[in-house]
Amino acid sequence: GGRPNSDADAQAPPIMLNAAMLRAHFNMPLNDAARKLGVCATAIKKVCRKIGIKQWPHRKLKAVEKRLAILKAEQQYTTEESDRTSTISEIADLEQKRA
Repeated sequence: GGRPNSDADAQAPPIMLNAAMLRAHFNMPLNDAARKLGVCATAIKKVCRKIGIKQWPHRKLKAVEKRLAILKAEQQYTTEESDRTSTISEIADLEQKRA
């Protein structure tokens, strides 16, 4: 505990976060991503705000993935053409959101 003895002990090399690094970790919760990147969650939040991301997208992506899985399962058992067409278009929309 206590304070470090010298400035050299206190200063870790800075970690430069960019949008590509963050995007690669959107599939995991914020705290897990922070741990993996070696920074605190607050640092990630600050970078996200600077690049225009208001909220960590993990939950939203998870919901999109879940909806996609449901629609793809429904698509296999849909026989009517109108239902099939709407399902295919909704799948395309969700895949666009996910990208």
